[in-house]
Amino acid sequence: MDLEIRSIAPEELAELHRVVETSFGGQSTAERVECERLTVEYDRMIAVVENGSFVAGAGAYTFDLTIPGPATVPVAGVTWVGVLPTHRRRGILSQMMKFQLDDVVARGEPIAVLTASEAVIYGRYGYGVGSRFAEVEIKTRRSEFHAAADPGGSIRLVWGDEAAKLLPGIYDTWRRTRNGAISRNEGVWTYNFKDKEWNRHGWGPQFYAVHQTATGEADGYARYRIKQGDETNQAKVIEVIALDTEVEAALWRFVLDLDLTTVVEGSRQPVDDALRWRLADSRAYDAKGPWDWLWVRLLDVPASLAARRYDTAGSLVFEVADRFRPDGDAAGRFRLDAGPDGATCVRTTDAPDITLPVEMLGAAYLGGVPFTTLAQAKRAVGAADALRRADAMFSSTPLPFCNTPF
Repeated sequence: MDLEIRSIAPEELAELHRVVETSFGGQSTAERVECERLTVEYDRMIAVVENGSFVAGAGAYTFDLTIPGPATVPVAGVTWVGVLPTHRRRGILSQMMKFQLDDVVARGEPIAVLTASEAVIYGRYGYGVGSRFAEVEIKTRRSEFHAAADPGGSIRLVWGDEAAKLLPGIYDTWRRTRNGAISRNEGVWTYNFKDKEWNRHGWGPQFYAVHQTATGEADGYARYRIKQGDETNQAKVIEVIALDTEVEAALWRFVLDLDLTTVVEGSRQPVDDALRWRLADSRAYDAKGPWDWLWVRLLDVPASLAARRYDTAGSLVFEVADRFRPDGDAAGRFRLDAGPDGATCVRTTDAPDITLPVEMLGAAYLGGVPFTTLAQAKRAVGAADALRRADAMFSSTPLPFCNTPF
């Protein structure tokens, strides 16, 4: 099988989109392709070519990921991964992943992230589950808060150009404080505001409720949809983003109090969501999941570990195995000396405190899973005191959370 793997030209995007959509049983249309042009980076879109035709594809976006500190680190957001049904089980995905990760390293990005269609695929390429989310349903008649939200200011609906002006800035400020969140560029927001019918999945158009302070400064918003029924409606919260916990609660209260609405769904909520504890009746908060979301692949362990901050000061030596890239900068033995004010990480010959594969270090990187848990699951090996020390250093409150699909 004579295959070529290469980046694409802009005029080839429609063919790549057709191949990737077909691999998931979806349909590519000219309208969808034009929307995708708002966000794609052509030099990061990969095609696998056989006899002049595309048979597989992958891509990546350029993101900043917020990590404990808070701090940010540049990452590759892997996307558009698909192989035609006629060409599966031939090693094509592995070839694409190698090509792509080599390119990520060449760009100087120490981490790649993705969201996975299947949970068993990407561990073999060094990705581990770094964050999770829950799907939530709340019956409005049981949604009374035990204590009223009191943020001051007011909430108003905004439309069109005003929404496009206000929401991105609020999100960008918020995401820099929330471990696990990723940046959104202008193209992502333009894509969202287009709100195409095929992207609503049976729900109505997006509405935008913005909270503003008494002095008129916008400091939070809710994006939501309504599904109208014969007598009652349902609401779906796409996201609530706020710079203050009381503002966040007030925006939820606004949606929960919408007239005619009996059920409010939260499509992607943190697993440690404070909203559950706001409710007088906690059973009204019906959560499904949690589901895995952001998968983290460390490509440069020293750079990745030195970039974040740690809850407590300490030292650890990690022995990291990287089956997919055994000669890369994520494989070997590394000494981490770290604390709340900074960190250094270098290669060492010292005896390891903790031994684990790179995908499990990726899972623990944002603080989403304790090392003691990984050891209990036989995904890491280390003495009890070293594992507890690692738990204390890597812990994250709140838990890592990403609410951006890509």
